[in-house]
Amino acid sequence: MDTIRGHELHGARQVGQWPADELVDLWGRACSGVVKHEFVIEYRDLEPPKTGIFDGLRIVIDPDVAFEMQCFLLLHLFGHSVQWVAPSLEHKLADLQHTEDRDHFMQVLHAYELEAAGLGMQLMHEVGVMTLDQWFSDFVETDWRYVERYYQTERLPDWKSCIVSGCPLVTPVPIPELRHHQVEVRFAF
Repeated sequence: MDTIRGHELHGARQVGQWPADELVDLWGRACSGVVKHEFVIEYRDLEPPKTGIFDGLRIVIDPDVAFEMQCFLLLHLFGHSVQWVAPSLEHKLADLQHTEDRDHFMQVLHAYELEAAGLGMQLMHEVGVMTLDQWFSDFVETDWRYVERYYQTERLPDWKSCIVSGCPLVTPVPIPELRHHQVEVRFAF
């Protein structure tokens, strides 16, 4: 009997190993969902280490970023964009912007990242993508480990050293009413 490589088994794929056809479908559907929520999607060369930026009106992704990362960034930056233009979420941003205590800031940042992920998961479900929950959840946890290590060391870690799999699934967060307006540019790295 031929052995099957681990990345070919359903549910055993890791961040960085997802099949292109599923990602292309996700990309098309997610782009449609983002635009229907009235955000503009733009490709633009960004200065490293920036991989994507958002300003409340548009989501910009660097085209030099690997396609799988672009898919994650679109969903994740959509979530962050919603956080900054939804009046019902505005009160949550104060601690993120004005907390001096590092431990408290990290707790607030983690909650902020998880909420953005929940909004991204909701978008995936709204556009009919129901089979990539584990991929997205693993990517969210991988991204959090990357961000957390950056804040711990003040250096960008090696992405591959942060990759995890089999994480708890992100809980979708309903997308609230949006009032689009420009905000200070925020970025992913």
